[in-house]
Amino acid sequence: MTSQKRDLRTARTILELLVAALAISGVALAQQKPWHIKGQLSEACTCNVPCTCNFGERPSPYEYCYAMWSYWVQEGNWDQVKLNDLRIGGVDGPVGILGLLDARADPAQRTAMENIWHLVSGRLLCLMRLWPFKAGGAEPRPNRPARQSSIIRTRYADRQFLGFEYVPIEQVITERGTRLTFSDKGGFEANYIFGRDPTRPVTVTNNVSWPIPISIKGKTIFFKYGDKYNQLDYQGTNANQGHFDLSHTEAGALPMMPPN
Repeated sequence: MTSQKRDLRTARTILELLVAALAISGVALAQQKPWHIKGQLSEACTCNVPCTCNFGERPSPYEYCYAMWSYWVQEGNWDQVKLNDLRIGGVDGPVGILGLLDARADPAQRTAMENIWHLVSGRLLCLMRLWPFKAGGAEPRPNRPARQSSIIRTRYADRQFLGFEYVPIEQVITERGTRLTFSDKGGFEANYIFGRDPTRPVTVTNNVSWPIPISIKGKTIFFKYGDKYNQLDYQGTNANQGHFDLSHTEAGALPMMPPN
């Protein structure tokens, strides 16, 4: 290796370390701010019902799990900034992840919502892509279930963060189902799945993917979305609905960086 190439590699390494340090310091400053949000989460994905990712398993029937979601903050704040009745959402598609935030937010609320999005949604998107491997670190065979162990490694490559867009978000929740719409980009509608007792929907407690103690299981009537990055068109897929209560005491995530 020539001296010039070695110097370039050294400079690149230093730059990467500086970027990582700035990201860590940025999230540390963000986490110093007290925040608390509670309300309703509506989410759907491209997996069959039930989404196997919710149980720490591989996506099914595809090798991917693309999702749309929205946290309807019925009561919340970031430090002194009130966030009541605003929505913090996103779409994860083939090209990457786009944060979709409530267009009604003022400048202070937008900053607060972006910080919370990184701390909450960014971490969850990492968790959705965790896969339990056996201690040896080898990937399990496709025809065999994973063996749970204390070692967890990232199964999927890091997703590309596509930045934020502010759009009108409609999130409707009823006793029979839920509907989420991101302006003219699309969204989903889902009916709840009812069990032997026809008055009660099927629920799952303590699911792996989303921070809702009890998730009502649903099945999409449609799951359709399109923008300059991602296009999704599915139906009959998994949906979750449930209450959330999150705060600065939660473990956060490093902020995602949009493409240059």
